[in-house]
Amino acid sequence: MLSKCLPPIDFFLIRGDLCVGADPEETILNTFKVLDPEGKGVLRKDSVTEMLTTQADRFSPEEMEQMFAAFPPDVAGNLHYKNLVHIITHGEEKDQE
Repeated sequence: MLSKCLPPIDFFLIRGDLCVGADPEETILNTFKVLDPEGKGVLRKDSVTEMLTTQADRFSPEEMEQMFAAFPPDVAGNLHYKNLVHIITHGEEKDQE
């Protein structure tokens, strides 16, 4: 049902090497929001891994390892994607004030 109302998600949008300067922060953030219907601002590490290694421009195991080394999930296994998107689009960490 969800696929009838949303365009296909192109996961290569979230690859940093392909994103910098290509899409505005809001566009990439909206891609993650589609995957977060409860609007919590987090995605499960295992779900992210499955999506990025099986969809569109697939990440290699090495790319997944690099991503999670740079953006480690919290102790509950959640990836906080808002800060990740900011770093992808701006190249620096957002101030946490």
